[in-house]
Amino acid sequence: MKNSFSHDISLEPLCKEHLDGLARSLREQDRAEMWAAYRLPAREGLELCWRLSSRAVALLYRGRPVAAAGVQGQTCLGSRACVWSWTGEEVAHCPKEFWWASRAVVAQFRGLYPFLYAACDERYTQARRYLERLGARRIAAPFYLAGEETRFLAYVFAAPPGRIFTNKEKKIWEEP
Repeated sequence: MKNSFSHDISLEPLCKEHLDGLARSLREQDRAEMWAAYRLPAREGLELCWRLSSRAVALLYRGRPVAAAGVQGQTCLGSRACVWSWTGEEVAHCPKEFWWASRAVVAQFRGLYPFLYAACDERYTQARRYLERLGARRIAAPFYLAGEETRFLAYVFAAPPGRIFTNKEKKIWEEP
C-alpha cells in the first residue's frame, strides 16, 4: 500500500527504518501506553506490534515517519483482529492528513477483517477520542494488561452494514 494524500504525506508499508525514526519521536502518552501494555521501550514495542501484524503501515510526513498502524488477526483465517496505532510528536503538524490517512487505513483493515477491536489506556483521553471519532465504541469493563497500575478500555468498530449476528456475537456488540 502506497498512497499519497498530498506532496508532504504518504502511507507506505511499515519497515525497520520507519520503526527507528518513529521510536525517536514517539509521543510521551504513546510511550506510557506502550509501557503499560507490553513493558517494552518504544523501539522494541513498535517492533513487536509490527512482527505480530498481518498488515502494518507508516504515515510519512515530509519523508519522516510520524505514525504507524497495524492489524493483528486472532487467527490466520479469522474475521476478528486487533488494530493498533502509535503516533510521533510531528503528527501535530499534519492533523487533517493524519485523520484522512487514519480513515483510509481503518477501511483497508476492515476489508481484511470485518470485526476490528482495540485497547486504549484509560488515561489517554486523546487516543480515546481518536478511536471514537473513527467509529469505535467502548465495550466491556476496564481491564489490565502487563501490570495492575494501568487500566485499559476495550473498543470495537461498528459492525459492517447488513451483518447478521449469532446470539454469541450480539453480546460482543452490545453496550457495556
